[in-house]
Amino acid sequence: MPRADLHTHTTASDGRLAPADLVRKAHAVGLAALSITDHDTVDAYAEAQPVADALGLDLVPGVELSANVDGRDVHLLGYGFDLEDAALRAHLARYQAERVGRAEAIVAKLGALGHPVPMERVREIAGRGVIARPHLARALVEAGHAETSQDAFARFLGEDAPAFVPKGTAGPEELIALVHGAGGVAVLAHPAEFVSLALLARLLEAGLDGIETVHPMHGDGLTRHWRAAARRHGLFETGGSDYHGFSAFDEARFGTFTVPAYRVRPLRRAA
Repeated sequence: MPRADLHTHTTASDGRLAPADLVRKAHAVGLAALSITDHDTVDAYAEAQPVADALGLDLVPGVELSANVDGRDVHLLGYGFDLEDAALRAHLARYQAERVGRAEAIVAKLGALGHPVPMERVREIAGRGVIARPHLARALVEAGHAETSQDAFARFLGEDAPAFVPKGTAGPEELIALVHGAGGVAVLAHPAEFVSLALLARLLEAGLDGIETVHPMHGDGLTRHWRAAARRHGLFETGGSDYHGFSAFDEARFGTFTVPAYRVRPLRRAA
């Protein structure tokens, strides 16, 4: 059965591969459809789309957005929207600027904690991509303050860690409306055990269209739980590897955490 990976990242945000290289990798492992869901940017598509067209790979417009819910991040995935929508582009530009300020605030906290990293190095690691916490994690590892990126998140950058800084002020209602206004569908990303029934009800009230049921963060039990929730509320089911490309675990799950490619069709029809 043709398969699709609807959650991946490139150098346009915090992934290792350039957009064209990710498309080639998806084709090489036999995927029929792919969505690049970089954080707060759709810049990857200018490079990725011509390569996908040449290879016959179905490239679904996508983006990962961060909602602020009581000071915590809740991620939403947008699919099938107009890549040139002015309101969406303006939001993404604003959030990219806010991400720089957030990184600077995290760097200041790390310095106060006695674990300094140069902001200049964080910018170098991010390159042309949108600055994100994984870039800070790599800077912490380089500086000898953490053993691995996972260690950096656990000790410094995670939501309950001392250097954490909330990201933006947009609520989920605003982001769902933004995706709908651009002609797309809005999907709750990797809910795992972090999303309560009360928050799900809030998202449904705002017009949530789907749930990412297949994700490396979900074991069999959580996958069944969220599939049942999606069916109960008449929502689309999506899924993917959340590929970034910086670990053996990332490589192992690419091409494995997928959904049937036929799930792309109703997403496109709804959009």
